[in-house]
Amino acid sequence: MPAKSVHCVKLNQELPAIDPDTTEGDRALRMALLIGGPEMRRRVAESVSARAWEMWTDQMRMIINEFHLDPTSDAANEVLKPYMEAFFFGEQKEVPGYVTPK
Repeated sequence: MPAKSVHCVKLNQELPAIDPDTTEGDRALRMALLIGGPEMRRRVAESVSARAWEMWTDQMRMIINEFHLDPTSDAANEVLKPYMEAFFFGEQKEVPGYVTPK
């Protein structure tokens, strides 16, 4: 059975959706819920592709490192939430002081 597809809001094309029946997909949607709440989870499930989610995990790691966040803390989720929102659904936010590696 082919994977469900979505029109990805990040990449603006029809791509395979995050599959909640896989370990990776279930983990992604649980993370979206943890960081952004039920509405963020719903929006991610309905309009973010698996490829865009992978891109977000790279961005999220960079944010966690730059802000020296404990990824298991509620405080980290409060920092990550607006970045996740902007990454998928708005203008991507710049991380203050971050310099792209050459």
